[in-house]
Amino acid sequence: MSKLFTGSICLTDLLEQAKKAHSAFTRSQVNQKVYANILIWENDEVDKYGNTHSLQLNSIKDKKEIEGKIYIGNAKPIERKEPVPITQEEAKTFTDAVDDLPF
Repeated sequence: MSKLFTGSICLTDLLEQAKKAHSAFTRSQVNQKVYANILIWENDEVDKYGNTHSLQLNSIKDKKEIEGKIYIGNAKPIERKEPVPITQEEAKTFTDAVDDLPF
C-alpha cells in the first residue's frame, strides 16, 4: 500500500544553491526546465515536529565532498483520521441553519 507524506522544502536554500550552480541542478535537454536532484531518506528517529524523512540535494559523485550535505527539507506521514459521525442533534442544528438561509 502506498504512503502519503507531507513536508516542506526551503525555497530560500534551494534558490541559493541553484545560484551557486550546485551540481544537483540539471537542465533537461527535452523541455529546457531545471530540475533539482534530491535524496530522501527515512530518519532513525522521529524529530520533535513529527518528521520522519529528510531531503537533501544530491550532488554528483565528483562534487559530494566539495559541496557537502545541503539539507533542504523534511516530511512526515499524513495522519488519516476516520470521520466522526454527527449526532442527531448536530444534524438537526445543521438542517435548521440551512433552512434559515436567505436564498
